[in-house]
Amino acid sequence: MKKLLKGTRQVITEDNHYLNLEYYLVETNYVEQGTSNTAYGIEIMKEFNGEVETDIVQKITSHKDEAMQIMDKLIANTVTPMSMVIAIDELCSLKI
Repeated sequence: MKKLLKGTRQVITEDNHYLNLEYYLVETNYVEQGTSNTAYGIEIMKEFNGEVETDIVQKITSHKDEAMQIMDKLIANTVTPMSMVIAIDELCSLKI
């Protein structure tokens, strides 16, 4: 598995604390029925008040450009690890 940082967001909360988000493209190589394949997923890491929360969805698609389109939507909407799975599910259902 390989992770590439593709975007960051910094949000100021109502009580003037900083919430930092990092968005990673996750590349996974695997073998299925004797054939080598590559799948792309997304990981989001949130750092707030010294605590780190992370979530990852692997193997969303075998197309890097499709994974990047999903990632761009997540970054634009400041999606956090807690809501990532639901957001990805909705985006995949809508075919972006």
